[in-house]
Amino acid sequence: MENILMTFFWICVISANVLANSLPLSDSKIPLMRKHVKCPSNSTFYAPTNIKVILCMTTALDCCLKELDGKIRKECDDPHEYVDDAVEYLNVTIDEWKDSHPLTNSSQCACKRWPKTHLSHFLDKMESLLQLLNNEASF
Repeated sequence: MENILMTFFWICVISANVLANSLPLSDSKIPLMRKHVKCPSNSTFYAPTNIKVILCMTTALDCCLKELDGKIRKECDDPHEYVDDAVEYLNVTIDEWKDSHPLTNSSQCACKRWPKTHLSHFLDKMESLLQLLNNEASF
């Protein structure tokens, strides 16, 4: 009986670890977007800045998704469809995260409060946000 309980315990621990890290950051395609997606020089996007994890994380991810799926998709040249991959990645990430951290309509979390930046800086900020999320999910 003790062996069965120990086996069950380790299965739970391993499963939880796999689920918490189910989406590696490399699947976000951020490095490939940096290299291959080209936007007009006057294109700017709201970049997540100073996000308070518990309060604004889901809303910040949703704002990044809206920028990618809306403005970046429309204005930028993406010959390899990496933006589509990033949109899918964010959809899955948001679905996993929002169960325990719902979207908020707090004015502190509003996308329009963030600075508008060029694509490279937006991607840097989005990557930092995803790293912060991965750090939170691993605890």
